[in-house]
Parts: sequence; C-alpha cells; structure tokens
Amino acid sequence: MKEIRLKGRSLFLTLFLLGFVAGVLYITLFGRAAVHETTLMSSYFFTKYQQVEFASDELFLYTLKARISVFTILWLTGLTVLGMAAVCVFLFWIGAALGITVTTAAVKMGPAGILLCIAAGLPHFILYIPAGCWLLKRICAMSAGGEWRGRQWRDGKGMFYRYLLVWLAGAVVFLAGAFLESYVNPLFLKTALAVI
Repeated sequence: MKEIRLKGRSLFLTLFLLGFVAGVLYITLFGRAAVHETTLMSSYFFTKYQQVEFASDELFLYTLKARISVFTILWLTGLTVLGMAAVCVFLFWIGAALGITVTTAAVKMGPAGILLCIAAGLPHFILYIPAGCWLLKRICAMSAGGEWRGRQWRDGKGMFYRYLLVWLAGAVVFLAGAFLESYVNPLFLKTALAVI
C-alpha cells in the first residue's frame, strides 16, 4: 500500500514537472517575440499595479468562483472513469502555466522576475499546494476505485457521502485561499514590488 501512495506522489510531481518544462520550452523556442511585445511583467505593468486600489470584495468573489468551479468539475470527474485522466491533464496544465509565467518573468526581469513570481504565490499557495494534493488524490482514488458504484447501494451511498465531504473540505480550503488571495496577497505583492 505504501508503494502505491509513493507512486501516486511521483506521478503528480512528474506530470507537474513535465508541464513546467513544456511551458519553459514553449516560451524559449516559440514565444520570445511575444514575451518582448507584451506589457505583462514590464515595469509599466508593475507601476500601474502599485497605483491600483483593489476592490477586494469583488476580487474575492471572482477568485472563489474561479477556484470552486474548476475544483467542482474535477470533483465530478472523480465520479466517473475520467477522474484520473482529468487530474493528470490538470497537473500538466498547471505546470505548463507556471513554466510559461516564470519563464516570461525571467526573460523580462531577470532573477527579480522569479522572485516576483514567488511573491505572487504567497501566502495562498502555502494552503493550496498541500490541500490541493490531498484533494486530487481523493479524486483519483474515487475514480480509479469506482468502488461506490460496484457495491450494494447502501455501501455505495456511504462512500458517496464521504466523497461529498471531500468537496466540502475543498470548498473550505478554497474559501480560505480566496480570502488570502484577495485580501492578503495584494498587500504582500505591493510590498514585494517596493523592495524589488
């Protein structure tokens, strides 16, 4: 059993890192011109960012809706045979997005861009990463096992209710994460920008 858990962690990390490398290679091979043409990660962008007053309540609702909707779709795939595949695609996509973002920052700003990417992920990633791994493992376990569908309805019903608790745990995690992302991170990022 321990060997299976270790393989699951290795699979998650492998898919994420493959996506990250794909994102880095994409920008390195095909996206250099686009990186230089965009205002993303430019001094102009960050000057404007420091001047903006955030509507934290609206940002909170937007962030919560975005996080919960993606999680709910992944959670629903856990009820089908597609859950494991959906988690794998999600991990690869998140890795690629991070690879593209970090590479863009490094090309535009050098090492300060990488530090800025780290600052942009704090403090909410401290919550999202371990909780996200746990939630994705639960989705894979439910999808791969399909145990609740194959048992008598009463046992399957109990498993479904336990799986519903996974969604509730995810909702609480994303509620807390959206709060950190909306109210704490903008202040943290403005401070980091002043230092960098």
